[in-house]
Amino acid sequence: MKRISRICYLILAVMLCGWQSLYAQPSTPAPTPTRPQSEVKSLFSDVYEQFAKFEIEYADWTGKTTKTIITPFGNTEKVLKIEGLSTGSVQNNAQISLGTCDLSDKGYIHMDIYSPGNNVGIGEFSFYLVSDWGSGTASSGLWYNFEANGTYDKWIAVDIPLSVFKDAGVNLKTINILRIVRGKQGSPGTILYVDNVYAYNGDDPGPGTDPEIKIVANGNANLTTGVPLISAPTPTVDKANVLNFFSEHYEGGKFDYAQADYGDPKTTKSIVTIEGTNDQIFKIDDLVNGSRANVSVGTANLSGKDMLHMDIFSPGNEQGIGEFDFSLTDFSGNGKDAGIWLNITEKDWHGQWISIDVPLSIWGTSTVNMIRFRRGGKGSTGKLLYVDNVYAYKSSGDDDDTEPAPDPTTVPTLSLDKSNVISIFCEQYEEDGYQDEFGIVNAGNWGQDANQKDEFVEIVSGNKTLKLTSWNLFPFKVHKNSDVMDLSQMNYLHLSVYLKGALEGGKAAGVEVWINDKDNKVAQIPVALNLKKGQWVSLSFGLDYCHDIDLSRVYVIRLKVSGYATQDIFVDNIVAYKGSAVAGEVTPPYKDDDKKEAIQDKTDGVLPPMDQAYLGVNLASASGGDNPGTFGQSYIYPKFEDLYYFKAKGVRLLRIPFRAPRVQHVVGGELDYDADKSDIKALAAVVKEAERLGMWVMLDLHDFCERAIDGSLYEYGVAGRRVWDESKKSWGNWEAMSEVILTKEHLADLWKKIATEFKDYKNIWGYDLMNEPKGIDINVLFDDYQTTINAIREVDTNAQIVVEGKNYAGAAGWEGSSDKLKDLVDPCNKLVYQAHTYFDKDNSGTYQKTYDQEVGTNSEVYKQRLDPFVAWLEKNNKKGMIGEYGVPYNGHSKGDERYMTLIDNVFSYLKEKQLTSTYWCGGSMYDAYVLTVQPAKDYYTEKSTMKIMEKYTRDFANDPSSIGNIDVKNGDNIVLYPNPVKDILKVNSEEVIQSIVVYNMMGQKVYETAVHNMQAEINVSVLDAGYYVLKMTKGDGSTVARKITKM
Repeated sequence: MKRISRICYLILAVMLCGWQSLYAQPSTPAPTPTRPQSEVKSLFSDVYEQFAKFEIEYADWTGKTTKTIITPFGNTEKVLKIEGLSTGSVQNNAQISLGTCDLSDKGYIHMDIYSPGNNVGIGEFSFYLVSDWGSGTASSGLWYNFEANGTYDKWIAVDIPLSVFKDAGVNLKTINILRIVRGKQGSPGTILYVDNVYAYNGDDPGPGTDPEIKIVANGNANLTTGVPLISAPTPTVDKANVLNFFSEHYEGGKFDYAQADYGDPKTTKSIVTIEGTNDQIFKIDDLVNGSRANVSVGTANLSGKDMLHMDIFSPGNEQGIGEFDFSLTDFSGNGKDAGIWLNITEKDWHGQWISIDVPLSIWGTSTVNMIRFRRGGKGSTGKLLYVDNVYAYKSSGDDDDTEPAPDPTTVPTLSLDKSNVISIFCEQYEEDGYQDEFGIVNAGNWGQDANQKDEFVEIVSGNKTLKLTSWNLFPFKVHKNSDVMDLSQMNYLHLSVYLKGALEGGKAAGVEVWINDKDNKVAQIPVALNLKKGQWVSLSFGLDYCHDIDLSRVYVIRLKVSGYATQDIFVDNIVAYKGSAVAGEVTPPYKDDDKKEAIQDKTDGVLPPMDQAYLGVNLASASGGDNPGTFGQSYIYPKFEDLYYFKAKGVRLLRIPFRAPRVQHVVGGELDYDADKSDIKALAAVVKEAERLGMWVMLDLHDFCERAIDGSLYEYGVAGRRVWDESKKSWGNWEAMSEVILTKEHLADLWKKIATEFKDYKNIWGYDLMNEPKGIDINVLFDDYQTTINAIREVDTNAQIVVEGKNYAGAAGWEGSSDKLKDLVDPCNKLVYQAHTYFDKDNSGTYQKTYDQEVGTNSEVYKQRLDPFVAWLEKNNKKGMIGEYGVPYNGHSKGDERYMTLIDNVFSYLKEKQLTSTYWCGGSMYDAYVLTVQPAKDYYTEKSTMKIMEKYTRDFANDPSSIGNIDVKNGDNIVLYPNPVKDILKVNSEEVIQSIVVYNMMGQKVYETAVHNMQAEINVSVLDAGYYVLKMTKGDGSTVARKITKM
């Protein structure tokens, strides 16, 4: 469990403003800020000069809150009033746009808040900051309960360290949005008033210590009894510093063990008295692995307290529990474990009182409702536990240690067996010259402190040691030549670290570790290991925390300071090793009892018929980013986990975009077969895995009919260009030319090479020749397409060829802009026409405004956009599909529940028309995109749109309900033998057969397979004896049906 340092505290100063107001709005102004202007960046305050925008008209998630600037105390005293805040299944939050403001040079953010009483105002308050328009979002960690604190009708000052947001991934240089939210506790009201929102520098207003977890066995063991025979140790903390929950040594406190346990199994809880004493203790029985014994402590205010104490007793002889932890939560069970996971059996501590002291900074909250006692899965399988002396308290910190330590004069060595070690930076386990050729190297700018300095020094002759000055984040590649390192068989990452820097108030300094694999998947080891000033400390981080990344391809390791803005350290002996942990600081064993199982279907599959209708998905991972960009950073190709997820959701057709400069570095040149990062190889790996899964793939050249060559942007077949304007960072105006530089032959050449590469895969549904051609002349586009079709058919006659219309393939205006494309000729008669559409006002798919502004009452906008294209297909007897469409998902800032109703209707329309489509979009790197159906990185947390889509994917195609419409006849140069058949039916044809479907005489489909060959073998041994019909689809799309007898 990650140890939270003291930056996560908050300040809540309650300022009484006379008597309680009888009205909904404040009766007095918020307190006047006193900080000098030079320390402040004001976002909303009458006292200071405005630093950034404070745009209350910015769209909320649901558009159901009302934000108003009011002047209740005169025209010069402005206050923000928010109405309509709610929580639950539909959250109405209030978002304020700040433009793009830089708060990175400030330490705290302040605001004054006021909630009216009488169930008018909200009961619980929190807020978020958002950077880069959604790329970084983090909570303040504060859930202020007006009811529990008795502070309705009063101005409350809230101050939060900005480091809370930075540590959670928010870029403080590009803050865009302040999001105010209502919690679940207290009044059901919906109103809040806000004033004096500003960032500032100032003195650290929080506690001065960051205490350690302390666990002590008291040595009074008696393993013969199932009950304690003596009392727990008498507490020594002064009562003035204690908030009591359950201890006879202190007064007051709530400890309601009648609180229900959530879920099953339930525990048995009671109060018992130790024999021969008056000491009452808490007894928990039936505490099994997975259960939690809940105790209510009301709404306890932990402000001013920094530690939680309890004494526990687990009997011996397999009566008591073997492993213990506990959590602090709200009444819904939301919270987290202390993370101690004390293995009582392993430590041989049964039958004695064990004293536990845990820093409250682990939870980072000022209020708690429940303590939940837990048993782990290790040690004794007993079910019994006793508890006493549960209280929060304020500890005393050590004096400041303001002088830095001297530089180290030695460097420790390790005693690990070399066969169990992989050296990353440790001469002891390296061959001569290792560091010169393969050693670590700074990975560049990852947001570390600008003053940070890293250098290699020789403390011991011939041994390099890394020295980090003003260190807050040091990212390093594990290989100088950007290669990877396989740590998949190792158990720990080890560092020897010497802390040189000064300490403040006894506050610990520590090291946290992040690891990135070559695909830029990242794992944080969520435990900070502490250092000792002036000493070398051995740190071992468990690699089992990194289960979500590819440890066989480790690329970058990041060392981050814990507890301080910066520190000065020396680092050596960076190795990975297997076996038991070496002596020193070690992360606790990884536990994830509550982890949800990822939604994945990795089973082998059979390709369904090509010609049926599909509801598919775009996997857009390689569509965006700089072009060509850097593989692994600007873009990736879909991960296999993406395929497994969408297969589990019933999807069988994937449109996979790629970009020409990435697969073919030089126009007219060979495809990219680079050894390390070949785009073609990466794309082929995805296609191959999809084939195994039984999923069709459409390859999409996602280039808008353009390609850059030597700083100029050309269109295929057009005599002209745009030149890059470096000053504007954009392409300049169109310039006509006398010759065509990027020719139709170049496009045909590229596709012929791609078709040659992929023609032998059985699951190529189609080649999508060009994504969304823009304003290109339709006659030029026609020639581009016809030339490319002819080239492809020289090497591949099986796959369909997909063509998109001009003007971004717009469906609504298809006939007016792209009618000429009906005259394209495919010698194999396998053309598919693809259109795109979105449902916002400008049909762009950006959905910039609210639902009411983008769609409003036009609930059938999808028909207006799609009907013209469908009519064109029917009029010209053409096969078509919709390649892109989508709406914002619930939970995105642009989402609205009404979009889910809209997209449900769209899916129903497409099914009714039997019109194949691929939704935009899914794919890794697109899990937060506004229109995405990509799940979160856990592949368990799903988007609302996917839940609608899943209703249609599995039965999207209208299968025949009977075989009455199948013409069963002989001929057609197809031979089936033996017939009657017992086991293997062989099919021989003089023409290519695309697919075979077997129906019983009730018209039910009992077998299907893709063939793409003139011969096939079908195993019918599993079928019952009787008559069956084979429906065979030939290469030209025609079908033949034959009757067989199964013996």
